[in-house]
Amino acid sequence: MQYSHHRASGVMHHSDSQKHYRLRRYVPDTRLVNLVEQYWLVNWQLKNGREHIQRNLPDPNFHLTFDRQGVRLIGPVSKVYQYPMAASGFVIGVKFNPGSLNVLLDSPPSDYVDKELSASKYFGSDVTDIFAVGAEALTDERIVSTLNKFLGRFVEPVTAQQTQVARLLECIKNSSEIYTVAQLAQRADLSVRTLQRLFNQYIGLSPKWLLRKYRLREALAELETNNLTMIELATQLEYADQSHLIRDFKDMIGMSPAQYLSDRHAPENSPS
Repeated sequence: MQYSHHRASGVMHHSDSQKHYRLRRYVPDTRLVNLVEQYWLVNWQLKNGREHIQRNLPDPNFHLTFDRQGVRLIGPVSKVYQYPMAASGFVIGVKFNPGSLNVLLDSPPSDYVDKELSASKYFGSDVTDIFAVGAEALTDERIVSTLNKFLGRFVEPVTAQQTQVARLLECIKNSSEIYTVAQLAQRADLSVRTLQRLFNQYIGLSPKWLLRKYRLREALAELETNNLTMIELATQLEYADQSHLIRDFKDMIGMSPAQYLSDRHAPENSPS
């Protein structure tokens, strides 16, 4: 069993919030690497009636989750989403690679954005029973082994277009000099229209949206670790001006950068 070396990103107030829970991330078996990006396991034990609401940036991947409320398949998320934690609990998550579930879906991923789906419809009725013995009592190794065994039946050959989209997404994530769809199209030697069609078919969110998302991921990381002014942050991320940065921040995260920083220092929730 191998830990995932993907950077934990998109977790709002990560440096402060991680004290409330224990997060572990693992890579799947080799035969599943084209289906699953990683498994993520979270446990928490909050004392004295404390509560914690974990907020995260939107995510273009499908996720299969297991918790005390059951099993869910969650489509790509376009806005900040949150998960309330109280007392003790857990979440087991499977983060799928973009496009890897297309053969199971009834329509393009764009039709599933911001939707919670029936896991049984797409993975069979036995998906609800794979942790019937009680996931909280299982070791991480047993959980990962169980997921590897169950998901093996859903592995399909990777298409050339799926590989192409995965490379384009990595380019968006890791190429700091690409900020527009036109720049991405030029890098990929594709038309803007072709890019938009591919992303609609395999991810469900537009290349423009994804460029903004990963740009704001870097903004969050900078706000967590550096004491920058908005002008400095806008300049570093190559925004035209700070007003464009603030507008994007509000649209995707639901608050301004100043409010984000203020929220970071808000007192923890406790029972009234």
